[in-house]
Amino acid sequence: MDVLSLPVSSLYIGLHGLFAVFLANFVLYVRLRSNKAPEWQPDAVLRVQANFVENVPLALLLLFLIEVQGAPSEFVHVFGAALFLCRLMHAYGLGTKEGANYPRLIGAQGTFLIISILSFVCVAIFFGFF
Repeated sequence: MDVLSLPVSSLYIGLHGLFAVFLANFVLYVRLRSNKAPEWQPDAVLRVQANFVENVPLALLLLFLIEVQGAPSEFVHVFGAALFLCRLMHAYGLGTKEGANYPRLIGAQGTFLIISILSFVCVAIFFGFF
């Protein structure tokens, strides 16, 4: 009997799904204790979640499409893990520190870079370059 192989991207889709639930609960937590939180934090926590929802689904879709078109599992692991690390850094930087900071910058720009690379690879696969 043949065993259906599970895409590597399912690991990263699952990890990001769990992280999305964590972020949603963190928003709820900060809202409930808004009278004890620093003035800047409730808005920042909302931005963390909104930015996650704006960028992560596209990145994961691109990662999955590249994988099902035959990308090596190492490629998927590198970009899946990098995306997860970038989102952790962004959430930490924006959710725990006021104003601009390096974790926030690296996390956001890293996410944009990953989406750009994955988009380029998708287009290149379509035109037969890979």
